[in-house]
Amino acid sequence: MRRTICAILRASPAIRDNGVLFRRLIAVAIVAGLIGGLALSLAQRWQVIPIIVQAEKFESLKINAAGEAQAADIEHDGHDHSHDQDWAPSDGVERTLFTILSNVLTAIGFALVLVALIAAASLKFGKSPKITAISGCMWGLGGFITFFVAPSFGISPELPGASGAALESRQWWWMATVICSGAGLYLAYILSSPWKWVGLAILLCAPHIYGAPHAENLYEGLPIAIADQLSELSKEFLLASGLSSLILWLVLGGFSTWAVRRYIQSES
Repeated sequence: MRRTICAILRASPAIRDNGVLFRRLIAVAIVAGLIGGLALSLAQRWQVIPIIVQAEKFESLKINAAGEAQAADIEHDGHDHSHDQDWAPSDGVERTLFTILSNVLTAIGFALVLVALIAAASLKFGKSPKITAISGCMWGLGGFITFFVAPSFGISPELPGASGAALESRQWWWMATVICSGAGLYLAYILSSPWKWVGLAILLCAPHIYGAPHAENLYEGLPIAIADQLSELSKEFLLASGLSSLILWLVLGGFSTWAVRRYIQSES
């Protein structure tokens, strides 16, 4: 495995221009994303997926209830309406493979951002990353706070069966929170002015002062007993998904810091 990684990262010659630097960054991000995505998939398999499967059983009750109500309306109207069901991977191997693929692609996207920031801090701002467990963990924790902790204070990860606010409004708030949190943490790292902590506090708090969009009733259409069970599952899901996300970011941070130091900064 180590020889394969080294072969990929050494595929291009020594860095002499921006084009070669870009290719080297992409190679590092792909390898980091592959390792991180596999680690995330293992973590999810251990605790996250069982919770999702259990929540899907409650979601099916909600869907069946809605289907019965729709069928009653159709029968009352005297019209026959057919609706195509959305495609979804079947349980078992197919679902597992699609989950792993999704995790790897997501991890590669995160790694592209992380590697670019580490390289920029090293090459442009003189913040040389040292090959230590602490430095890798710090970069990983920064990504974890940016992409999971900060958004979760406003919008927690939702289980199947929960009815959140409008998707578009949640997406815009999530992106704004990630940008503000990430920018604040990065500026606090590269700047030397003591005012950077004030800026960090403002950027971290701004999205939450504005307020995240929420639905009036997360478990609308479900019986009270099932809604209570789903609410308890949501708490477990938050902890489980947080742990798996932390594992992902620690892997990405550790490998990316080592790879930038070893294959980019040392040859720039």
